[in-house]
Amino acid sequence: MANIAHLHQHSPADHVVRLELFALTRSYLAAVDLAATTRAVYETTLEKLTRDLGNDTPVTGITRTQLREHLDDRYGTLAPATYNRNLATIASFFGWLDENEYITHLPTKGLRRKKLRVSIEAERQTRPLPYPELTAVWNDHRKHRLRDRVFWVMAYDTAARADELLGLNIQNIDTANRQAAIVGKGGSAETIYWSSVTARLLPRLIDNRDAGPLFIASRKPRPRNTPAASDLCPTTGKARLSYRRAEEIWKTASGGHTLHQLRHSRLTHLAEAGEDVTMIKAKSRHRSLRSLERYVNPSPTAIKKMTDRHDPNRRHQ
Repeated sequence: MANIAHLHQHSPADHVVRLELFALTRSYLAAVDLAATTRAVYETTLEKLTRDLGNDTPVTGITRTQLREHLDDRYGTLAPATYNRNLATIASFFGWLDENEYITHLPTKGLRRKKLRVSIEAERQTRPLPYPELTAVWNDHRKHRLRDRVFWVMAYDTAARADELLGLNIQNIDTANRQAAIVGKGGSAETIYWSSVTARLLPRLIDNRDAGPLFIASRKPRPRNTPAASDLCPTTGKARLSYRRAEEIWKTASGGHTLHQLRHSRLTHLAEAGEDVTMIKAKSRHRSLRSLERYVNPSPTAIKKMTDRHDPNRRHQ
């Protein structure tokens, strides 16, 4: 307890000042690296905390019950996201106190975030999509261009993140082995794999190109908007397809769904097919099984089918 021991070397008055809640919130805000807008939000949250608990309150005596009552009184009737944001700010402050040895215990330990209320539209944009619904979109060659169909098929087939595929370059594709090197989350070099579904379409999209972005925009960029050379196709002079445009095209084609639902759907379908969760983790390239949990929850349709399969009065044909 270096800092607390150091405090005892000063006068009693100095000791009290150093442990006062308001004084330490000022020290915290001066010490942490925050954007201006974030700093303003943090400052407001901590001002309300000191107002409710008292500017002169020693931080060593603040309890979990006091913090819970403060959060409930101030934010209990507001949206869960607002409650959670203020809880996170307070937790960050007390975490800083703990790291700097101003306190001997964490009063924020055990305080729970509120569950977010998910709207019907938000739920629709995050759920996995049935495979027939997906194929109905990407098999419609009359309605959708080849580039987009390949992108959708590949996003599902590889379970790769949309931005990873958009960053894919032709020179990093191994068509013979149905795999490609990509830049994964965090900038790491990773490998994705696909099936014959993608393999049948991919050569047509590559055509006679041998380098540059796989997925490119429909038109050449304007001179004033010319991107970096690595984002230009040396054959066509067109730029790499942007995430914003790819998302816009998919939402229009799919009736409002998100690109992430392609990855989500693939992982969920693999889980419903009985694939081992460790293999699904390898396919998705998640760092932990815990982060994979939301993808391997069976859909209501899969649960119903399982229930029907185990119905004791089911007729066997």
